[in-house]
Amino acid sequence: MAVRITLMVLRVVVLLALILGLLMWFGVGGALVPVHMLLGILVVLSLWVLGGFAFTIKGGVGIGIGAIVLGLIVLLFGLNQRTILVGDLHWLIQVIHLLLGLSAAGMGEAIAGRYKRLNVATQSAQQQ
Repeated sequence: MAVRITLMVLRVVVLLALILGLLMWFGVGGALVPVHMLLGILVVLSLWVLGGFAFTIKGGVGIGIGAIVLGLIVLLFGLNQRTILVGDLHWLIQVIHLLLGLSAAGMGEAIAGRYKRLNVATQSAQQQ
């Protein structure tokens, strides 16, 4: 149940962060940067919680470590992106930032899917 709730939080927060990020990218909603940053922090925290759940499943240590590392990369990159490659090529940094955020969402989905599959397999094995 906790994995499902965390995944739903991740999905909603990623969607809101994506919408705000695109608005800022197109020059609208620049005052919403702190909200976007808060949403990004919530994305990372949700990913880390799901990564913690990954450590509890068989074979989940690798993806759990991956979630922690990716979350740290997303966090550090997001907090520092305004100072990276400032100028005409800054759009590259924005694209990388977008891809990192989407990869965090994808990793969260992967962890939740693996968790669900292993729980279903464990429950059906216990019933036999």
